[in-house]
Amino acid sequence: MGPFDESICDCCVCPMQCVLKQLAGRTDVTIFYIFEGLTGTLTDVDNFIAALDISGSDIIEFPISNICAVQIDGTFDFKLKPIQKSGGECSCTEESTTNLAKSKIGASIAIIAGPFCEEGSIIDVGEGIVFIFDPAGNDTSAVPSCKIQSFGRGCG
Repeated sequence: MGPFDESICDCCVCPMQCVLKQLAGRTDVTIFYIFEGLTGTLTDVDNFIAALDISGSDIIEFPISNICAVQIDGTFDFKLKPIQKSGGECSCTEESTTNLAKSKIGASIAIIAGPFCEEGSIIDVGEGIVFIFDPAGNDTSAVPSCKIQSFGRGCG
């Protein structure tokens, strides 16, 4: 899974980079960052920067550390790094949130992370990443554990 095991960015940034690399070239990628969500073609993912072409010529580059969620239409068979006990600086945020999400696999729930709010079922959890599927919108979202603000009852 690339530089994942060789970086100090193992909490949520490397797992999100791995997710984004799997989506490179897709035209239906929505990246939620600090302020909003933008949809376009994911053109490049490298060195912890993602590039999204939102209009055929307007490319916006995002530091992966600022991404609150990424969403695609339908489902996708993501490859995930298994959850492991990391200790250190990741144990207070990423590890506890990831473990909480793992205990909620299959549950209908809302996940809030910055401007992102999705209601659906948690379908999978990997190291630093939570996947939620919304059957109403037929979309799958990957949310970095470090960006999750709450698990709740709704987005409204």
